[in-house]
Amino acid sequence: MAKRSTRARSGLRRLARWRSRIAAGATLAALTTTLTMGISSPAQAAVGDCPSGLTWSNVFNPHYPEYVAYEYVVTSVRPEFLVSEERVVVNGTNSEITGSFTSSVSKTFSLTSSLGASASLFGFLNANVSTSITQSTTTTTGVTATAPVPPNGRVVGQYGVEAYAVDITLHEYRSVLGLPEDADSICWRDRSTAGTSIAPTHYTGWRVVPG
Repeated sequence: MAKRSTRARSGLRRLARWRSRIAAGATLAALTTTLTMGISSPAQAAVGDCPSGLTWSNVFNPHYPEYVAYEYVVTSVRPEFLVSEERVVVNGTNSEITGSFTSSVSKTFSLTSSLGASASLFGFLNANVSTSITQSTTTTTGVTATAPVPPNGRVVGQYGVEAYAVDITLHEYRSVLGLPEDADSICWRDRSTAGTSIAPTHYTGWRVVPG
């Protein structure tokens, strides 16, 4: 009985030492991330405080339970136009004419990101930027448009896909000794990575720009 009590006390002391080491490491990681990235956001987490609503995954750790979760934060959004082909109409007369454009190229534009294009990123962009965003959009042939061309001028017709350029910060959170809602857990933001995603929409067509 005395041996069992001694082992229990020893185990508790080891757990306390692990908690102390983990807390110190988490504090250093959070401080390093803040100094290195220089990023602040409403979701920034201090040690022991992670945002709610994250999806946590178990990470293999032979010493103690560990979990990881990711959070996307949009920092800016800009409209883009992904060109699959271009046509030029030149008017060599002194009167206005009508220029005609017909598409002849079928090209696929897919969601790309410097952070890696994943299903979770697509779902986030579709829900938080525009429901028109797709994982990929293909232009079709035989689509015609017309535009006025000024006397002795020219216009450029571009056929393609409307898109968004989205600047995103990806936050990675860590929770050890349990999930964040567990009493003994320690949770912190481990790192932040900035990147840009080009997201096509389902809108295709011609646009005319001055030549």
